[in-house]
Formats: sequence, C-alpha cells, structure tokens
Amino acid sequence: MQELFYDIKECAQQIYKTIKFDMHDSFYEYMGQGVGGDLSSKIDLFAEQIFIDRLQKYGKIISEEAGEVGEGKDLLIIDPIDGSDNLLSSFPYYGSSVAMQRDGKTLFSFIVNYANGDFYVKWEDFFKKGSLLHDNLKDIRTNYFAKIGLFEKAYANPKIVKKLKQNSYKFRSPGAVALSLAYAHYVKFVIFIGKIRAYDVEAGLHQCEDLFIYNDDTTIIVAKEREVFAKLLEIVGKG
Repeated sequence: MQELFYDIKECAQQIYKTIKFDMHDSFYEYMGQGVGGDLSSKIDLFAEQIFIDRLQKYGKIISEEAGEVGEGKDLLIIDPIDGSDNLLSSFPYYGSSVAMQRDGKTLFSFIVNYANGDFYVKWEDFFKKGSLLHDNLKDIRTNYFAKIGLFEKAYANPKIVKKLKQNSYKFRSPGAVALSLAYAHYVKFVIFIGKIRAYDVEAGLHQCEDLFIYNDDTTIIVAKEREVFAKLLEIVGKG
C-alpha cells in the first residue's frame, strides 16, 4: 500500500502544480460527457490521464470520465477532479479521490484538496493527514469543538435546510463530496442527498469508518457524536 500511496501522491503533485501554475484557458473547455454523466472539462481529462498512466499497473480503474480501464483483481475507483465546477469557477474547494477495493472491500483511500495541498490517506491502521508540499504526516485529529457541518446539494433539498435551521445546525455547502467526507472528523457533520456514484463517495466513506454513518442509495449522513447523528437521521427522515 505504501508504494500505491507514493504513486498517487506524485500524481496529485503533478496535477496540483498544473492547476497552480499552468491553468491555461484551454483547460476550461468542455470535451463532451463523461461516463459519470457530467460534462468533462479538459482539466478533468488531463488529471484522469495522469492517474491512469501511473496506476493501471495496480488493477482495473473505474474513473468518472473514462469508465473502466485495464484489468486486474484489484479495483481503483477514481474521481480525477472532485468539485470541478468549483475549480472552473476559481472557488477554492476541489481535489481528487482514489479508493482501492479488493473483493468488494475498500482497503485504501486517498483524498486531496488542491486548493491548499492537504491530503488524507488511509489503509489498515494507517490514517494520516499530509501535504503535497512536504513529507510530514500527522494523525487525524477529531475536532469536538466544530461549529458547522457540511451539506452537499443543500440547494436541492430546501425542506431539510429549513429543518436544520429550525434546530440551529449551521452548515456550508461547498460542492465536492469526497473532500467534504474527508473533513468529517473536523466538522460537526456531513450530509449528502442526491444521486450517489462510486467515484464520489467510496474513498470518503472509507475514511469515515470510525464515525457514525448512515448510507443508502440517495443519502449519506456522517457525524462524530451519537446525539447529533440521531437528530440528523430524524431531520432527514431516516430515523
């Protein structure tokens, strides 16, 4: 897993440098619809190709833009640019996510935030926060003082927004699901309600395994505290 980690980190560093220093106008162009259903920009395809070239030696790749690539026992599920609309709008909340599965079980995950270079990596008992800018790694710190949660696709769920407000739950809706799940240990909660695709959530859910999780075909709720989790289930109608 360590070799996989280093290869993914180097891919992410290459993408990060391109976004930071060489994001020319052509990267904003749309190149058609990807397998995941969204329009693919040239930066999506650029990032995807970097991951495919480096990671296909580890197994079959399933990526949001290209679909299935290569073959192998292990499966790598990739979102090349998580929050691409944010990136194309110069809103600093976007990244990449990679999950590796074997026999249907996720064994490894990596999620990076290109806006600040932070990444989160997990396998077995190894769960660390690092940076693309240096080699230091830190333990994940659970923050029980968080004031806000994250509600992805809040704009499409006004009734739940109203209930959260009635219960004095503050939140933000930043628009990058895997990245929001990566921050679940630091914020009060994470909610996602909408179409759930493997590219969006596999890495993030793997990194939330030690938290309270509700997950079905349309809804994800994650929280650190049992009382908050129970109240969110009630608010969302899953209690």
